Amino acid sequence: MLSLFRIIIHVCCLSPLAWLAWVLLSGDESQLGADPIKEIQHFLGFSALTILLIMFILGKVFYLLKQPQLQVLRRALGLWAWFYVVLHVYAYLALELGYDFSLFVQELVNRGYLIIGAIAFLILTLMALSSWSYLKLKMGKWWFYLHQLGYYALLLGAIHYVWSVKNVTFSSMLYLILSIMILCDALYGLFIKRKGRSTSAHTGKD
Repeated sequence: MLSLFRIIIHVCCLSPLAWLAWVLLSGDESQLGADPIKEIQHFLGFSALTILLIMFILGKVFYLLKQPQLQVLRRALGLWAWFYVVLHVYAYLALELGYDFSLFVQELVNRGYLIIGAIAFLILTLMALSSWSYLKLKMGKWWFYLHQLGYYALLLGAIHYVWSVKNVTFSSMLYLILSIMILCDALYGLFIKRKGRSTSAHTGKD
């Protein structure tokens, strides 16, 4: 069953890239709007944020359904989200800036939404690297702490999305609201766990 779910995840995550490749190869760039370069960047970033959002939502669903064995499926989603973020950054560097690295650094320093996006990208990159089993074992409890930062990466990505589109859209506000809800739920869960441990420790002393 897990193998089937993995195949479905990979097919679904690959489909946005396949669609984009088909549009570019067909030469019908009219589907990308008046500014294809900007649309490609937004499409790749939106795909990354969507996959990341689905990863956290599924994590909550699996928890509520008491199906912890399915949590392993989230790893593939996380790696796909990171892959699309890499493509998003590459599209900006190659298509928008023409591989001008000095301009890239200058833009990164001067634009707030790029700084926020860069922080989210750094967190996701560290998470992707730590998904390697060897590093996971080496990191021990720090692996858990690192991956808790993924909730903040999601929120930062949503803020980056809202800021970059430069106007309020239904999808940007929906993603922002969902990201805030997911982060708040995660923080509440950590608070309950710590409160439970504190209570148990106090009871043990008594």
